[in-house]
Amino acid sequence: MPKQQQGLQVIQHMGLTYRVMQSAFSSRVGHALPRWRILLALHECGQCSQKHLAERCRLDPASLTRQLQAMQKLGWISRAVDPQDNRLTNARLTPAGQAVVNEALPRRAAFFEESLKGLSGTDIDTLNRVLSVLEQNFLHAAADKPPQA
Repeated sequence: MPKQQQGLQVIQHMGLTYRVMQSAFSSRVGHALPRWRILLALHECGQCSQKHLAERCRLDPASLTRQLQAMQKLGWISRAVDPQDNRLTNARLTPAGQAVVNEALPRRAAFFEESLKGLSGTDIDTLNRVLSVLEQNFLHAAADKPPQA
């Protein structure tokens, strides 16, 4: 099979695997993956600017803002203008949000333990290396994109 066709199969398989993982994660952990990444980042960082959160969670700022607004309505986070730079808005977990994270962390650990069953440490290292190479190749392809007519 030509390398280009193999590559297409790999990309399609990665997309399908990611969608299945997202669905399973949401079902088992109780939170959609984008929301969970935000909650976990705030758990690990404490107070954090929305700009930093967007970069850390790899979310576009508008999507992040919508997620934060929904979590604020649930009482899980609070947001305030940064006292040193009024151009920034900081977010932090509320006690209710911290309780949500604390409750979900064991389910997350169990999910990943089960998900990685059958893979050795070497398998996981190899997969991470291959995915990093692909990510770099995609970034280079995007940067070298010819101008659109």
